[in-house]
Amino acid sequence: MWTRLAVAFCIIAIFSSCLFGQKSNESFSLSGVIMDELNGKALVGATILALSAENDKTLSGTITDKKGNFIIDKIPQKYVRLRISMVGYQSVLIDSIDLGHNSQLGLIKLKQTAFVMPEIVIKSLKPMIEFHADRQILNIDRLPGNSGSVTEALRSSGIVEVDPQSNKITVRGQSVKLQMDGHQYEASNDLLSQMPASLLDQVEVILSPGAKESAEGGTYILNLVSKKNKFDNYSGSVSISTSPNANNYGGLNLNYRVGKLNLFGQAWYSYYEFHAKGQSERFNYLSHSMFYTGGSIEGSNYSSTGNVKLGFDYDFNDKTSMTFYTSFNTSKVQTSYCNNTIINNEGNIFQYGYENKNDNIYKFNTLSLYGFLKKKFEAKGHELTFDAYFTSFRNPVDSKMNIDYTNRLSMPQMKNSYLDVNAKTLILKSDYSLPLGKNKLEMGYNFTFRDRMNDYNVNDYSYIYFLWRDSLNLSNSFKYKESIHALYVTYAHKLGGFDIKGGLRMEDLITCGDQLTSSEKFSGNFLNLFPNLNFSYKFNDNIQLGFTSFRRVTYPVISCVNPFKQYKGPNSYFAGNPKLKPSYIYSYAFNLSQYINVYYVYSTGLFTYAAAVENDSTIVDSYINLDNNKTYGIDLTWPYYNTPASLIHLPDFVSMLNIKYSFLYRDRKGKYVNEDLSYIDRNYTLSVNLGLNLFYDISTNISFYFRPETENKMIHSSQMKDLSLYISRSFFEKKLRLSFSCYDLLNAQKYDNQTIASNYSSKSSYRVQNSRYITFGITYMFNDFKERRDRNIDDGRDGKANGGTGF
Repeated sequence: MWTRLAVAFCIIAIFSSCLFGQKSNESFSLSGVIMDELNGKALVGATILALSAENDKTLSGTITDKKGNFIIDKIPQKYVRLRISMVGYQSVLIDSIDLGHNSQLGLIKLKQTAFVMPEIVIKSLKPMIEFHADRQILNIDRLPGNSGSVTEALRSSGIVEVDPQSNKITVRGQSVKLQMDGHQYEASNDLLSQMPASLLDQVEVILSPGAKESAEGGTYILNLVSKKNKFDNYSGSVSISTSPNANNYGGLNLNYRVGKLNLFGQAWYSYYEFHAKGQSERFNYLSHSMFYTGGSIEGSNYSSTGNVKLGFDYDFNDKTSMTFYTSFNTSKVQTSYCNNTIINNEGNIFQYGYENKNDNIYKFNTLSLYGFLKKKFEAKGHELTFDAYFTSFRNPVDSKMNIDYTNRLSMPQMKNSYLDVNAKTLILKSDYSLPLGKNKLEMGYNFTFRDRMNDYNVNDYSYIYFLWRDSLNLSNSFKYKESIHALYVTYAHKLGGFDIKGGLRMEDLITCGDQLTSSEKFSGNFLNLFPNLNFSYKFNDNIQLGFTSFRRVTYPVISCVNPFKQYKGPNSYFAGNPKLKPSYIYSYAFNLSQYINVYYVYSTGLFTYAAAVENDSTIVDSYINLDNNKTYGIDLTWPYYNTPASLIHLPDFVSMLNIKYSFLYRDRKGKYVNEDLSYIDRNYTLSVNLGLNLFYDISTNISFYFRPETENKMIHSSQMKDLSLYISRSFFEKKLRLSFSCYDLLNAQKYDNQTIASNYSSKSSYRVQNSRYITFGITYMFNDFKERRDRNIDDGRDGKANGGTGF
């Protein structure tokens, strides 16, 4: 009851303060911050004049204070021009400002000059955050404290959630699909945490992916819109980050432009390791001989990843351009762990025990080729584009298992396995865009073809014959092909404060699986329509009421559908499910800007991991489709930026404060064999991000995350909490940035989980030994480097071919 009253009070308070706090008469106000473009210092005494958009008559004016802030009240006209000038700086004229929708200009930067230069004319100035029917846009240059990394800017915006430990980005608790300039972008969480935010122009959070996007992938999309270098020069950036506990990263970007040709290259490498301990126990109520299984585990994980990319852009003329690049990604993950286990029967009498030592080496190698051609027509926004993408992916996994049983006098059981996954993908895409006044019509075709092959070889050592052999006949070969044909059409319509966008995508998925060893074949054909509809109404630059709705899909990957068994350990196997069907998501949401978000997500056929006991002593795991899953949620966010127009003023050293409270209610229904997998779950989270401007221009960000323990009829999970610190300072006109980070100050990365079902119950305890650690980073940009606008139409599914690599 109290929770409901608190939520209702917050909704009323936020809506009232933001909506009714605006002036009701016919006068307007304008505010912003003026800074030096090179060193980021506040400019004191800059002259600000508000001019009539009709006749250039001066309506009002002011000068900036000691912090560079200005605010102009009682402006009698809604549409104005703004002139900003100061001795020693190039003047700026903002040609068009609609005070009814944009009264907070955020940061405005002036360029130093030793002689008189022509006035810079800016057609319009974007607000810090733009709200559209299907997305919210963060304008990086307008955001206070934008001198840090991309991850810092996203964390402080309040639009997305950033995990303080892994830097993983989520929206409404869901993983996002990362893009750069509208196309899939392969970037690690560490890469974004080192990439300077100044390289980006905007960040788009797409809350309702349109019909133009692939229907598969993350529920939401994060699109990084980069700045583009148009002048002849060479530029680049270098980033290095290191940590005493072997969490290291290094990256290099180079760009050279001459005339119509732009050459670019990228290389980065990361290495990390972690060590953990855990305990577990399981009661199998349907098994007489394996009624109780208990054990402890200790292990380590070592991971290294590298990427090299080379390519070029070429402008044939003002209307036609092309891009080509090739990239190579490689990674190696090595896990090593030891598991000590005991087995008791239903009378709790000890049966036997074993020590399982397991060493695994996972390798991922990907070679990609990409080409893009764009043709522009006379009307702005009228264009035709073609994309072609090819990738060859290989994922070999080498595993060695050594099991020493207490009830056997012979030598330990030894088992080696080698899984080799080979995949090739071809994607062809064509898009056509036609502007219709302020409206826009888009249509296109997308073809995807995948050819995948799994070879799984297993051998155990025979002490009788003194040789390696596949005594259990587990080795197998599995071939899987799929093709997707897709057509789409979208239409966007704007009328006053209303913004409406809708579309329809049709996808036809054809699959064919061939288990060569057992001669099992299966196929499927899934024809689906994916509609989306979004509309919004903009009251002013702070308040927009929006509605989003869409349908999306997740297709099974090859490891989920291969029916042949894979040996996991003593009395334990995994087998894919060839009858696994696609999972569909239906999402509906209302939002009041970034302050309030209420959503409902309905899923059918959601994938889940299930276990069954065979022959009283063997556990077989597989994937199944749940009946449905209903999720209701609400997010309440209070974003504060220290600007003159803020309703509440905190101390000057506080640059921003973001408080977010989320509540999620989940109703899951499903069954596996005789096991009821249904449950109702409630989840509460609180996240706080505080930005500080300290002495000597040091920027500090403190993040806190808390989730209380959760419990339902099946699962009980311990609470989660994290407190992390990030400090940075820029030197040499922002070309050099030094950073210091401290993660998990509370040393609280401990996980305790319990699962209770009708046929079994289990407990697990997991501790990361080096979760509290520090990192030091350095980034240097030369010749005003700007990240190039990169495109990639890969949907990322090839990287899922063989599941996870943890222990």
